[in-house]
Formats: sequence, C-alpha cells, structure tokens
Amino acid sequence: MRVQTDAYEQKRLEILKSCRLLDTVPDYAFDQIVLTLKEVCQVPVALFGLMDQEREWFKAKVGCGLTEAPRETSYCNVALQQQQMLMIPDTLQDPVFINKPAYLNEQLVRFYAGMPLITPDGYGLGVLCIIDFLPRELTSSQVQTMTELARQVVIEIQKRRVIESINLEALERISHHRQDRFFWKLGLGFGLVIALRIASVLPTLWMTAHAQKLSTSVIHTQEILAHINELELSLREAQLAVRNYTILNNRTTNLNNYDTQIKDIYQHLAQLKILTEDNPNQQMELRKLELLMNEKIKILNQLIDDIDRQNVDIVRRAYITTESNPLIPNLVQTLRRVRDRELVLLQQRRKAFKENDELSSTITWANLGITLLILIVILIWIYREIRRRYHRESKANQQEEFLEVTLASIGDAVLMTDADETIILMNPVAEVLTNWPHQEAVGQKFSTILNLINTETQAPYPSPATAAIKSQVNQSLHSAVSLVRRDGEKIDVDDSCAPIIGSSGLVEGVVMVFRDISEQRRQEEQLAQTLSREQEINGLKTSFISMVSHEFRTPLTSIFSSTELLGSFDGKTNPERQKKHFERIYSSIYRLEQMLDDVLLIGRVESGKLQFQPDAMNLEFVMKDIVDSIQAGIGRHHQINVSFDNVDQPVFMDAKLIKYIFTNLLSNAVKYSLPMHPVEVKVAIVNAGVEVQVIDQGIGVPAEDLPKLFRTFQRASNVGNIHGTGLGLSIVKTCVDLHGGSIQVASVLDQGTRFRVWLPNHLAVLSKAS
Repeated sequence: MRVQTDAYEQKRLEILKSCRLLDTVPDYAFDQIVLTLKEVCQVPVALFGLMDQEREWFKAKVGCGLTEAPRETSYCNVALQQQQMLMIPDTLQDPVFINKPAYLNEQLVRFYAGMPLITPDGYGLGVLCIIDFLPRELTSSQVQTMTELARQVVIEIQKRRVIESINLEALERISHHRQDRFFWKLGLGFGLVIALRIASVLPTLWMTAHAQKLSTSVIHTQEILAHINELELSLREAQLAVRNYTILNNRTTNLNNYDTQIKDIYQHLAQLKILTEDNPNQQMELRKLELLMNEKIKILNQLIDDIDRQNVDIVRRAYITTESNPLIPNLVQTLRRVRDRELVLLQQRRKAFKENDELSSTITWANLGITLLILIVILIWIYREIRRRYHRESKANQQEEFLEVTLASIGDAVLMTDADETIILMNPVAEVLTNWPHQEAVGQKFSTILNLINTETQAPYPSPATAAIKSQVNQSLHSAVSLVRRDGEKIDVDDSCAPIIGSSGLVEGVVMVFRDISEQRRQEEQLAQTLSREQEINGLKTSFISMVSHEFRTPLTSIFSSTELLGSFDGKTNPERQKKHFERIYSSIYRLEQMLDDVLLIGRVESGKLQFQPDAMNLEFVMKDIVDSIQAGIGRHHQINVSFDNVDQPVFMDAKLIKYIFTNLLSNAVKYSLPMHPVEVKVAIVNAGVEVQVIDQGIGVPAEDLPKLFRTFQRASNVGNIHGTGLGLSIVKTCVDLHGGSIQVASVLDQGTRFRVWLPNHLAVLSKAS
C-alpha cells in the first residue's frame, strides 16, 4: 500500500492519463463487467469510475445517467483513499456517512459497495462500485465475485497501458529516426573539409598560375637579354668581318661572314621588337637602336664599296675615320640601356617569383593545418556520436527486448500497423490466432491478416484500423465478431484498436489488441442454456409438486372411500363388491408405491447414489416377471406379447436397473394405449448384447417433444389428463447409461411409439477378455 503523498497523486494522474481512458467512447469489455456485476449482486446501479484530479468520470455504467461526479463528495474517493473495499450497508445508520448523504437519480443512496482498482505497481486509478436505494448486505459469494470482476477491470486497464506503452515506443522510434541526423552531420563535416580543400586549391591554383606567369616572364626577359647579347655580338662580328676584309682583302670569307652577321642583326632586332612589344620604353630604345644600326651598317657597306674601288690607304683612312665616329658609342650605349632595363626587370621578376613561391608554400601549409584540425574535430565528434548512438541503441535494444518479452508474455494477441494499415509487428499469440507467421504477415495489409466478419450475418466487418485512423479514437469490436483465420477456421474475438498519434498530431499507425473468446462465448451460451434449463426445471418442479399433490390425493381419496365403504358393510354385503373395493385399494397403493419409488429413485440419481452392480442373471426370467407384474396390475386390460430370440444364456447385468428400465417402459406403453390394444415386447441378442423393443399403438409423442423426452419432469404435450410424474423416462435413461447401453425412440402421433434399448452383455465381454 503506497503512502498517498503529492508525488504519489501526481504519478497516479500521469498513469491514469497514459491509459487514455478518460473521456473516451464506451468499451465493450468494461460494459460487460459492469453488467455482470449488476446481475450478480442484484442491484439497480453498477459503475466503473476513473478518479481524475477533481472529478470521477464513469467509463462504464448501468442504471445511471451521469457521466461524471465531483470527486470530493464521492464515496468512491473514500474507497480509493482506503485502497480496500468500502461497504456501507445503510448510509443512514453508518456513523461515518450518516451526515454525508448522497443522491443518485434524485434518490437517496442507502447502500454502497466499492472496490478500488489498484495497479500492480500500487497506484489506484478508479473504483468498481454498486449502489442500491434500499439497505442491504452482500453475500460472501457476491463479494468474491465483485473482487474477481475488479481484478478483471485492472487487467483490462493494464492492457490499455501496454497498448499505450507500445504506442509510446513506436513514437520514440519514429522521433529518434527523424532526429537522427548523424549521416547528415557527417556529410556536412566532410563537405566542409572538401569546401576548405577547394577553397585552398583556388589560391594554390592562382599562385601556381601566377608563378607560371612569373616564370614565363623571367624566361621571356632572359630571352630578350639573350637576343640583346646576340645582337651585340653579331654587330661586333660584322664590324670585325669588315676590318678583316680591309686588312686581309679576303672577299669571299669575310664578306660572307659579314652578310650572315647583318642578317642575324636584323633577325635579333625583329625578335626584340616582338618580345618587348608590351614595353613602350624598350620599343622606343629599340627604334633608336635600329636607326643607329642602320647608320652603322650603311657606313660599313660604304666602307666595303670603297675597298672594292679604291686603294688600301684610302680605305685605312676611311676606316680610321669610321672608328672615330661617335655612332659606335651611341649604339653600344643604347644596347646597354636596353640590357640594363631588362636586367632590372629580370631581377624584379625573379624576386616576385620567389615571394610567390614562399606565399604558395605558406598557403598550402596553412590549408593543410586547417584541414587536419577540422578532420581531428570531425573524428572527435564521430567518436562521441558513436558512443552516444551506442548508448542509445543499447537503451533501445533493452526497450525492444522488454517490449518483445512483454508482447510474447501477454495473453492477448497484439498487431501494430503503420499509417497505411500495413502490418509492422505482431506477437506470437497473434501468429497463433491468425495462423500467419510473423515473417509473412509483416508487410501485409491489416484486412488481409485480420479478416473480420459479423458472426450473425457473416458479412464483412468494417476494419477497426481504418476507423481508428480516421477518428483518432479507440475502437471497440462489436459483441458478435469472428476472425476468419488463414486456414478458413472461424473464431470469436473481441477487444480494441488504438491509434498511434505522433507529436505532430497525425496518426502514425494503430495497435490492435484482441483475444480468442470462442470458449468464453461457448461458456456464455452454456450458461444461458443452463439458466434457461434451470428456469424450465423450476417451472417443471412447480408443476411436479402440483401434479404429485394431485396424484397422491387421488389414490388416497380412493383408498379412504373404499375403506369407509368396507367398514360400513354388514355380513350380507355382496362379496363381489368387497373384492372390487379391495382391488381398488390395492391398485391405489401400487400407484402410490410407484410414485414414491420414482421420487426416491430420482433423488438417488441426482445425488449420484444409484450404482451399477451387475451379476449373472437369466434375462428371460426377469423380463417375464416384469411383464407378469404389469399384466396383473395396470395392464390387465391390455394384451402384452413377449417374444425371445435365442435368449437362453445367462447375461451379466444389474437386475434391479433392468426392472427400473422395462417396468417404466411397459407401464408407459400400457398407460398411453387404449384398452385391448396390444403391446409388443421383443428380446434378442444383438452385437454382444441384448436388444429389447417395447412397441405400443398408443397416442404417440409429438416430434417437437422427442429431443427433450428423457429430461427430468418432462412430459409430452399431448398426455392430457393421463396421470404421471415426468420422472420415468429420465430414470430409464440413467439406468441405460449406467449399463453403458443406448436407447432410441421413434413415434408417430396417434399411431404408437417404439422404444429400442440395447444393453451390453458384460459376461460376454469378460469371456472374450479371458
């Protein structure tokens, strides 16, 4: 018993709300329990109430129009606080509640009994109670029944808790699935690394391109300098060729060399113009250089012509004059300026190339460092994420294992679907009831696995999963619903279907909990038949008492009147009349004896004291004795014909039970036949036993009475005023059953009846066994 603190109350309300029973539609299971409680306790009002924070809401009710009541003034609240049964036989006499009257349906509540509904973990969620407007007491059996019904209510509540826990588990899995962005985060991290690598590649590419450009510029400048040097060399070679020609006068060799150098000079000059076309200053210097060189070459050409026309002295003087001409220094100076500028440019470009190379290395190493740092961060995050996922998966596995154990151990079948009514889970009980293995059922539609039909009309039953998804409220099955299993077998089922509602408010699926109630239905039908039979028997007993009173009074009256007449006779009385009265007395006494024997015998039958005690006997002798007894009594006005077919050997039967059987059958044959109508008795050996047929030509038995002819107190509807107790054929059937035999009846109304009795010969059975 838990102490009812604020924490207890808060937890109790959480559990109550988690069951999702408050303010819901009626539930067949709870309604049946309350109805049963009302019938068992014979009270006008029975309730199943759930105790909310400030109200008691009635989930199931009979005899009450209210849906809720204030908690503070409720008797159920007292029972819930006590956590034990509260019974108030008379509220006006109870010292605690005499000043706390309660009214229901505008009537004063005089009797109250409430059983608190305590969950296995010790939390009281509600009360199962009964109310009467008159003082009364409950019997011990009623209290026991009420306790058992309260336990059934708690079981039903626990089932709802299981359903909701399954719903919660499914929602948590869906939520974890949606929130699990591990791979998205991992992709983002590696995407960042790739982006940084791309970002680092772009400057690297630019630096490489810039370095390539600087390298090209350096090579370009070096090429210019090479051409300048070649130009200067060619110019000196040309001048040297002219000097050699002047001194050696070797025209072929020197002039050919001169022509070659002049051609090289112009080629180098043209290349320099092309190479320095992006440098206006150098272009201007090259134009000056070109003019100076043209003048220089013109002088050299003139000198060659003079050598060819004049003497050596004139040429020497001309050559000396040429050497002293300022054209040569100007030409050399111009070439040097061009070279110096290119050297300066070469130095600048080499420096820029070196700086670019150093910057490129710095950027490369910086990018590598940043990338490595990001990779380390990602690896640390991956490690932590893996640990977090491992713990979460471990917890999920534990929850899943707990769920699987719960689903496997729960006595009801459980099915879970998604929002499209596709099966995603089923427990072993569901596999057995539907005859669908879990592997084959998962992925199938709900209506395929749970083929529900109306038991009474055999028409398809609307899918509770569809209704739960559309209405978003729990659905209870109709009281007459059958499940068509995979093999075609039909079983009765009932229970409820609950929607799985996600955090977004949308239905994520349903949970169906159901059970096989075929046996329960059979028991209910048997109980109904038993109650009907009890009512019938009570009626028959009433009729029997009335009939027996009449039947006893008639022979007693006859005996009383005959004895009075015999007592008043004098010696002159006719002996025939005396004999007649004595026969009447004997007949009445025999009739009373028969009725008393039947009553006593049926009492022994019902108490189980009538036993089968077989012994070797001569059946022909016993049957003749029975026939003679009947013939001498009530059958004296009838002809009883007996035939025996090979019945000369002893049989192993109970002679006392044999007399009960055939005395009753022969008495009925005579009693329900007109005088002088024959009665046939045929005795024969059939199938290691004895078959006896009793055939009359009496009033017969209506066809509708034949199935219940052997019931206690049962008489045919056409017997009229013919006396009888309705016990004889019940005794016959019991005696035949004790022998292990069988009895059959065939009758045609107003034509007669044939009883066929077969009894095994236990002596023959014993002989075969030995």
